[in-house]
Amino acid sequence: MVQRTTSAARALASPSRLAILHALQRSGAPLGVDDLAAAAQVHVNTAREHLERLRVAGFVDRTVERRGTRGRPRILWLAVDRPAAATLDERFREHLLAAVLQGYGGEVGASTAAAERAGEAWAREHAERRRAPVPPAAHDVQASPPGPDAEDAAARRQLALLETHLEDLGLAPDLDADGRRVHLRDCPFLPLAQERTEMVCSVHLGVARGVLACEEGPVRAERLEPFVGPGHCVLHLSR
Repeated sequence: MVQRTTSAARALASPSRLAILHALQRSGAPLGVDDLAAAAQVHVNTAREHLERLRVAGFVDRTVERRGTRGRPRILWLAVDRPAAATLDERFREHLLAAVLQGYGGEVGASTAAAERAGEAWAREHAERRRAPVPPAAHDVQASPPGPDAEDAAARRQLALLETHLEDLGLAPDLDADGRRVHLRDCPFLPLAQERTEMVCSVHLGVARGVLACEEGPVRAERLEPFVGPGHCVLHLSR
C-alpha cells in the first residue's frame, strides 16, 4: 500500500511525465506516443519510458487502435481513474497529486494560490474529526473574559491538533519549545516536492492553515520555508 502511493509521487516527480499526463487528461481521448512526445517535448523513446512509469503507477493504460485498413495498429494511451484511496495518508497523497496536476502549466502565482486553497479545504474537511474534546473546566474559562491562561490553553489545543495531523500525513513534525516553528523532517513527497516545490509547499501551508482554523485560538501559519536542509522544511507560526 505504501509502495503504491510512494510510486505515485515518484511517477509525477518528473516535469515530462506531468506534461504527458496533463495532455492525456486534457484530451479526454487516447493519444499515440508521437503526440505525447510532442506535448512533453521529448524524444519518442523517452516518452515511451515515461508512459511505462505512469502505467506502473496506475495513471495511464494502453489500448490498441481500431482501424479498418491493413497494417499494424498503433498503441494508444489514455488516462485512467485510480482506485479510491483507503487511508487518510493515501487520500491526502491523491489530493496533493491532483492539486499539482490541476495547477500544471498555469501561472505560478495563481497555481500556488489554488494549491493552498486546496490544502486548506482538505484540512477543514478532515481535521475536524481529530479535534480534541474541550474539558468541562474549559467551558468555565471560555465563559469568562479571555485572558492569558485561556489564550495559552487555546494555543496548546491548536498546536496539538496541528502536530497530530502532520504526524498522520507522515511529515514527522518537531515543534520548537516556543511554539513558533514546526520542523518537517521526513517528507513522503520529497521527489515531487523537489520538482514542484511551490505547488507541494503551498498545499502543505494550506493544510496547516486549515487545521489551525478548525480550533479557535491565536496561532496562525505564516509561511513554509522549503529545504533548509536535505528533506528538512520549516513551518513558521505566529501568535
